[in-house]
Amino acid sequence: MAVKSSSINATDLDFNDISDNIKTYLKGQEKFKDYNFEGANLNVLIDMLAYATHVAGVNTNIAASELFLDSAQIRKNVVSRAKDLGFVPASEKSSAAQLEVKLSNVRQADGTIPTANDMTMPRGHNFQTVYDGITYNYVNTTSVVPTRDGLNFSYPTVDIVQGQYITDTYFFDSQIKNSKFVLSNARVDKSKLEVSVNSNGVVSKYTLSTEVSTITSSSRVFYAQENEEGFLEIYFGDDVLGKGLVDGDVISATYITVDEIHADGARHFVMLDSINGFATPTITTLSDSSGGSEKEDIESIKFKATKFYTSQNRLVTLNDYKAKVSEYYPNADAVAVWGGEDNDPPEYGKVFISLKPQNSDYLSVAEKAEVQTKLNQLNMLTVRPVIVDAEIVKILITTVFKYNPNETTLSKGELETIVRNSIVNFDNTNLNNFDSIFRHSNLVKDIDGSSPAILSNITNVRLEKRKQIEIGKSEGLTIDFGNGFFHPHDGHNKASGGILTTTGFKVDGDSVNTYFFDDDGSGIIRRYSMQSGVRVFADLAAGTIDYTSGKISVNAIKFTSTVNSDTSIDFTVLPSSDDVVAIRGSLIDISVDDIKVSGEVDTISSGESSAGVGYNSTSTSSY
Repeated sequence: MAVKSSSINATDLDFNDISDNIKTYLKGQEKFKDYNFEGANLNVLIDMLAYATHVAGVNTNIAASELFLDSAQIRKNVVSRAKDLGFVPASEKSSAAQLEVKLSNVRQADGTIPTANDMTMPRGHNFQTVYDGITYNYVNTTSVVPTRDGLNFSYPTVDIVQGQYITDTYFFDSQIKNSKFVLSNARVDKSKLEVSVNSNGVVSKYTLSTEVSTITSSSRVFYAQENEEGFLEIYFGDDVLGKGLVDGDVISATYITVDEIHADGARHFVMLDSINGFATPTITTLSDSSGGSEKEDIESIKFKATKFYTSQNRLVTLNDYKAKVSEYYPNADAVAVWGGEDNDPPEYGKVFISLKPQNSDYLSVAEKAEVQTKLNQLNMLTVRPVIVDAEIVKILITTVFKYNPNETTLSKGELETIVRNSIVNFDNTNLNNFDSIFRHSNLVKDIDGSSPAILSNITNVRLEKRKQIEIGKSEGLTIDFGNGFFHPHDGHNKASGGILTTTGFKVDGDSVNTYFFDDDGSGIIRRYSMQSGVRVFADLAAGTIDYTSGKISVNAIKFTSTVNSDTSIDFTVLPSSDDVVAIRGSLIDISVDDIKVSGEVDTISSGESSAGVGYNSTSTSSY
């Protein structure tokens, strides 16, 4: 009588589980009831069957996962799923700078002075910079007609971008259904893409479609998307959603290529091309090169696509604004949106948006205006969006660590470098984003864990915020840290300036002395100068400081200059808590250039004979 066979568990995909399931099944058969599989040739066949089943199961599972946006891992599938939601991922973006160019003593060989039109700087004019030892090419994006003053020609605003112009040409054939035209370069800045169509000798410019609700059958628009190979492809309307093409139409696509390495931060440029034979300009950089970014990554696509779909191309909720801003400015590292009613004082009827670009702290004036204009087209009439600069709160770190020299071959300086790198890594991983929180204990743990030789550390925290000053204008200042200040009692540290320090500045009526602000430990801001090492106070009631709310208010004063070259004053305070939070449009970020690290040999663990004598422990506070 045959033994009843066992069933196989079809949900197990692990190789060993599959093999065991097959053996269990066979043992349920009369012929293999007492069979020793482990040493038998049949075991090889079982393993082969298990392997084939395992591979097939894994591939099936992967294929099924790739059908859904949340679980997809292959870029082309993520892009495809996002397209189903109406979301098109951002392309690469070229780093951009703004220059002022001047040509002096311009006179032709025959002695005549060329006209301004003769000296027009054409689009695609070539510039170059060397940054970190690498040479980068730039081109200007629009032709610029100079202003003339005698023999001098000035180009006050020249916008340049990193890369080169390329033009691809295609011919439309109606026999090819669903025609899509793939750009020849894989690295394209879609925001700089220009498309025109020559139809029977008439050239028409087409614009990139981002909103189908306004498109008619005659709209000259084109669509752009990333294909399976990662290249950008363009296509056109069907005489319903956009004007269609006809046989013989010639399509021209002009775009900027994007370098694999961005020159963000470059500020010294030279002009490669001459203008009407003149090629020795004076170049002033109005804004350093910034804004370069790579193609939107998979995680960002997954996150933004659902938010984009939820907004349904209207601006009602705060999340709607956040989704649209991320679409309009894909180079944003972080976006914060809040209602004006949350401001102090409240500003009703406004929605405030703060963006932090990649590789920069602030948007340029042109970038803010571009985002503002696009938002104005979709927001409700009763609500006004306002683009504001991110409020950056810098965390100043001072750490002293103790180490056992018997546990490492590294020098004190090498250990200090390791600790500093661990702090920088902590900043990159946990901070520099809206709504982030600085956890002091987590940083302390990372420092201790950066080397087996490090036994402990004392890490102190101060906060710094930079306030821009309008020179020559009498104005009051408000500096809101969003975190309380250290204040154990009234009059705390009065003689030494309380818990507030600032960088220097000069004021109207005194061109000699450099002034600073401090506090009296009881809520009053004072203005003083240092004379022979002594504080000489010029104003004992220059403002107020609220230790509980973390807000500093400076009375109206006319500043004439600041020590900082960007006409700003740095306010530095001691927080009430070593944990620091970001509020509204604030970013908290460790100031990596100001990290102070020092190591000390732990005399107890090192076994010095005088280990317990004069053992140095560091205070957790400098006050």
